[in-house]
Amino acid sequence: MKIISFLGFNQYIETTYVHPQGTDKCLTPFFQEALVQFYQPETLYVLLTHTVETKPPRNATEPNWTVLKRLLENRVQLKAIKNIPERNTPEDIWWMFQQIDNCLEPGDRVIFDITHSFRSVPILALIAVSYLRVVRQVIIEGLLYGAFEAKNPENNETPTFDLLPIVSLLDWTTATDQFIKTGNGESLASLLHSSNPQTEKLAASIDGISKGLQLLRPMDVMQEAAMLPDHIAEASPIVSQSVPPFTSLLARVEKDYGNFGLENPSDYINHPQASLLRQLKIIEWYAEKGQTVQALSLAREWLPSLLCYHFQLDSLDKKNREEMELLLTGGKVKDSEGNTIKESVYLEQWSTLPKKQKSQLNRLWVGDFNLANLRNDVLHAGFRKNPKPAQEILEKTKSIIEELKRVAQTWNLEDDSV
Repeated sequence: MKIISFLGFNQYIETTYVHPQGTDKCLTPFFQEALVQFYQPETLYVLLTHTVETKPPRNATEPNWTVLKRLLENRVQLKAIKNIPERNTPEDIWWMFQQIDNCLEPGDRVIFDITHSFRSVPILALIAVSYLRVVRQVIIEGLLYGAFEAKNPENNETPTFDLLPIVSLLDWTTATDQFIKTGNGESLASLLHSSNPQTEKLAASIDGISKGLQLLRPMDVMQEAAMLPDHIAEASPIVSQSVPPFTSLLARVEKDYGNFGLENPSDYINHPQASLLRQLKIIEWYAEKGQTVQALSLAREWLPSLLCYHFQLDSLDKKNREEMELLLTGGKVKDSEGNTIKESVYLEQWSTLPKKQKSQLNRLWVGDFNLANLRNDVLHAGFRKNPKPAQEILEKTKSIIEELKRVAQTWNLEDDSV
């Protein structure tokens, strides 16, 4: 284990530092000595300004660095990081960051001590903790603070606080932000998995929504999202014990994904309109997040699903979907000579639909928007003659989604699950 510490210019007063878990005590003026006793590190790195290294504090005869070296002689490998800038310019801070980074190797177990740090160094320590864990794969075992100002005057005992749980808020915030912005909930689900058995259901819901969005499974997304509010309510008090602000983060998750929720989303008998409306929300979500391939793919499937609802058919039956796709292309299949070789059994009913409803769908499927062809263009990665340029695809996708919303209005779709 390595400990990285800071030594200041104050004249330190002897006190009894208490281990964060209350398992040990150490009477010393220097918190570094307590750390060595508590954790038995192989190496203790101490960051020093030139003043701290060479000049004694007021009313002292020796520099703090000289006294500390004598106290820890033969007890730990003591290494100085010298000439820490007295100022705090951005350049100075980055220089200190680099010195800390140079001390460490991948896999190192590290404790940061910010007790005697100065100016912006605590912020530097927070940044270093986040960076080193991710980039250098360093294991941070503590972010310690010997709280001399909280000393008990009756017994001269000074508490020691491990602030690492507070740093974990960065992990929760980053993971939640990633889930909200991209739909990737792997990191958030992982944190919940390792948090408490009572957060497992929420972890499963987030993981299910995430996988459903990534793999274009809207039914899975709707079903998992339906359970999200209850699972958030169950998990929130548990996680907030160690990370109090996480309740606010979960509120954002519920706001963004809760409106996808629908129990039994494939039940086109009882709640077909609710399912269609939520699918449309998911299409919009994909487009807003820049996931255009998924948006076009689901938009293309939405139109046959709408007609299955109209004709009261099971929208998950392949034959039904093929029949609806035939209607969207005109309802007839002709040979090379123009003779009809197949006609949809629903063609007569289709012809009785109001003209506006039919023209909207035709315009989307094979007309101006040519959605079916555009989806194929995207899914085939442009490996075809005259593929659409990327910018045109983005612009058309936006227009298609607006047209789908108009179709929903024309067909008077309402949430029949309420």
